Amino acid sequence: MGLYIDIKNTFNKGNNIIRKLIIIQISCFVIFTIIGRMPFEWAQVTVKSLSLSNHVDVFLRNPWSIFTYIFLHNGIFHLLSNMLFLYFIGEIFRSLAGNKHIGRNFIWGGVSGGLLYLFYYNVIPDFTGQSIPAFMVGASGGVTAVVVAAAVFTPDYEIRLFGVFSIKLKWIAVARVLLDLLGLGDGVNDGGQVAHLGGALFGYLYVKWMRGDLPLPNLNIKRRKLKRTSPPRRKFKVHINQNKSEEPVREQTSPSKSAFSQKEIDDILDKISNSGYDSLTTKEKETLFRASKDL
Repeated sequence: MGLYIDIKNTFNKGNNIIRKLIIIQISCFVIFTIIGRMPFEWAQVTVKSLSLSNHVDVFLRNPWSIFTYIFLHNGIFHLLSNMLFLYFIGEIFRSLAGNKHIGRNFIWGGVSGGLLYLFYYNVIPDFTGQSIPAFMVGASGGVTAVVVAAAVFTPDYEIRLFGVFSIKLKWIAVARVLLDLLGLGDGVNDGGQVAHLGGALFGYLYVKWMRGDLPLPNLNIKRRKLKRTSPPRRKFKVHINQNKSEEPVREQTSPSKSAFSQKEIDDILDKISNSGYDSLTTKEKETLFRASKDL
């Protein structure tokens, strides 16, 4: 019980979606590794029904596998590599854009990777008609979506690797996508590489949608009504990490919207995109914090 309470407290601490996803992934890995090693037929059938098959007929019998495959992994190193990327890159994106954008990219990036995987093995001539179904597992598609989304959102944000040299986030995303493109078709991990590319495409398009560059229907009726009576503004809400020591102090009296212009907010968001949140001045951070409450 003590271990369960510790895990529960860690899961709920700070409402951090990155922490929650990692705990869920590790828990699923432990549970289904144990089940998969049981000497029972039902155990093997269970794990396969949660894995994504490259055969459409098998997939149609287990349609939930387009979601569940994201929470299974082939081994500890497969899990570890995905969780390290999710933690270090995802925290950058979360601190600037908020929890909901991480969750959406992780889940729907994984689904997009799975759909492209099915397309690849059932439409591309060289890979159709395989007699023996193959099964894919792993969160790589969702993680890649988060990495690419973070890079598109703030491309010039610098990460210090191994405490030795700095590299911009955009080059990490480019390298990840380029390696998958170069390895595609070598027969080693075609399914995984296709899933990565599907996730990367989703992450890129998602940030374009966030910024209003990709016109998609807004299903939120309340926000649609607001758009008819108010000036156009960016389609995402800025989230400021409340744990940051540099958090601006909120005044007792909330300022009116006229205290800052839309152009001022746009300039600040463009600065974050180009140089990262840490490049903002104290005044800019305070303005952004106040504006986020009104968006």
